[in-house]
Amino acid sequence: MARGATSTKTRILQMARNLYSAHGCGGTTLEDILTAAGITKGAFYHYFKSKESLCETIIEQVTADYRQLAMTLDADAEPIDQLREMVSKLGRLNASGEWVNCRLILRLSVDSHESQPQVQRKLRDFWEWETGFYEDLVRRCRDAGQLSSRLSAQTQTRLITAVMAGAITLERIAPSQESFDKIVEAVIDMLQ
Repeated sequence: MARGATSTKTRILQMARNLYSAHGCGGTTLEDILTAAGITKGAFYHYFKSKESLCETIIEQVTADYRQLAMTLDADAEPIDQLREMVSKLGRLNASGEWVNCRLILRLSVDSHESQPQVQRKLRDFWEWETGFYEDLVRRCRDAGQLSSRLSAQTQTRLITAVMAGAITLERIAPSQESFDKIVEAVIDMLQ
């Protein structure tokens, strides 16, 4: 593949990530993507069959990004420190403005009832991985006596995930000086 072709595909993916994170797949037209990427319809269809196939590719990339981030955790650290580290990393990335993955996955998930079945399946795959990742961390924290067992591991996982999703959404609606990771840290502290 020629160098220009790779940069064109990368530009399409990046522009679509930004647009989908702000407007969802259904709220983004092909024309929006073409304009943002500065390409023709032919160039788009050279790489993707449809907006939906582009969306599927983006969800696969987002899932890979999250998995890669999880792999950067200190394997020798205590489980509670790994949990805090993951939340802290997501907070920094989200605040940087360069990482739109949190907003993107939430936006696409909210709009998933309007999505094609293949997009819905990719989103389910992401959420299965994401909740499984956090539930594993929560269980390891509980086994190490670092989190209380008053609530089930599933409930604790859902609380952590819900607070992260809410903090990301709220930051978009009503920006605050309170950092994402401080809010989630408070919830982790309450679960101890």
